[in-house]
Amino acid sequence: MKLNPKCMACQLRKQEAKIRHFDDEDRKKQYMEKIRRRFDQPKEEDCVPSISTELKKFYCSFWGVPMEDFSQINREYDQLMLDLEEDLLSAIRYSADPLRAALIYARTGNYIDFAALPEVSKETALSLIKSENKDELDEQEYRNFCQDMKKASNVVYITDNCGEIVLDKIAIQILKKTFPNIRVTALVRGLPAGNDATMEDAEFCGLTDIVPVLGNGSDVGGTWFHGISTHARELLQGADVILAKGQGNYETMHGCGLNIYYLFLCKCDWFQQLFHAKLLQGMFINEKRAPKATAFSSD
Repeated sequence: MKLNPKCMACQLRKQEAKIRHFDDEDRKKQYMEKIRRRFDQPKEEDCVPSISTELKKFYCSFWGVPMEDFSQINREYDQLMLDLEEDLLSAIRYSADPLRAALIYARTGNYIDFAALPEVSKETALSLIKSENKDELDEQEYRNFCQDMKKASNVVYITDNCGEIVLDKIAIQILKKTFPNIRVTALVRGLPAGNDATMEDAEFCGLTDIVPVLGNGSDVGGTWFHGISTHARELLQGADVILAKGQGNYETMHGCGLNIYYLFLCKCDWFQQLFHAKLLQGMFINEKRAPKATAFSSD
């Protein structure tokens, strides 16, 4: 999904907000001018997550501050969801359609996103998980997904955030039970990227005991084909079905043409506009049927 003017303006606003606490107004002006110039001639491969990672590194270099460390937050939210795992797995297994229920729970966990939301709390996460008023999956898309899964051999499940990965683990277990002939490989971030799940989270929550897990080799908050490893790219290109969690994966992958089912919550104005959705509304949509986002033009 290419950059668009709305996302570019949002990035500029976020950068200005990050430097308000500094006192040197001349240096702040210099910083914002450098940020603005980065958008003068965007690259073909630019997308919001890749730009965000680039700007994060530039911010730390320019202001001489360390990168944010989310390791403690990751561990806390992983444990928070692990504490619910047994009860959730039981509720899902005894539901009318365990696969549908597992996917809805996994999508609800997409709330745990410190990059996209101004505020994330354990209380809200637990409230959303335990709520009975979750958005249903799109019925036709769910039927399409099940039909594709019946014919599939190789499936890649791309995780997104910490905590959420525990719900992904449950969904993968249900997928394997529902479609016993598939081989599932989970893909996590290769390097720390905000509060995104990495191999450390996969090992901590036990996902590595369920399926093979591969780090994608990148620190971008998504699956950016220009930054992931050759191994990860080949894995995706050889998949019959890809289930990709979170906005970041949509932003980095949409337009690639692979058979991807995106599962996420709408967490920003642009996604609400694009999908005609309300804040935190759940989406489940295939790459082929996803709305075409307006590409940025330098004209």
